[in-house]
Amino acid sequence: METATALVKLQEICSRQEKAPADVMALLKKWGVDRENQEEILNKLKAERFIDENRYASAFVRDKIRFDHWGIVKIRFQLNHKGINPDIIAQALKEIDKQEYRQMISRELDKKRKTLKGTSREIWAKLARYGSSRGYEMDVMRDFLEADFGE
Repeated sequence: METATALVKLQEICSRQEKAPADVMALLKKWGVDRENQEEILNKLKAERFIDENRYASAFVRDKIRFDHWGIVKIRFQLNHKGINPDIIAQALKEIDKQEYRQMISRELDKKRKTLKGTSREIWAKLARYGSSRGYEMDVMRDFLEADFGE
């Protein structure tokens, strides 16, 4: 794909949906744009604010908590994997309403608990594994689990 065509196409994509720089680079590579032009396009998109890591990280955190019910551990891992600066990740995670976050975890663990069978200890372990796979921090899960199981 031609550089000018790739730039226009990415401007259209980025105006509709937040993209991380890594996402843009993957598209450019897929489209066969050479490395030198990839950097040029990425810099132009950043300069024109089609790509903004702060905006991307904030939107990612909000969406993953609201729609996918992910925990902070999983969100941080995914943002790191996309190459987002750790300071930007930390700032985006600070925007989380802690009370709403804890309530979301409580709801998700309660919903899962209703589907589990076994002894109290087995259910506790299954919930802890489930919560860990969702990226919930153990200290937040422990509050819920101790309230329900007294462990």
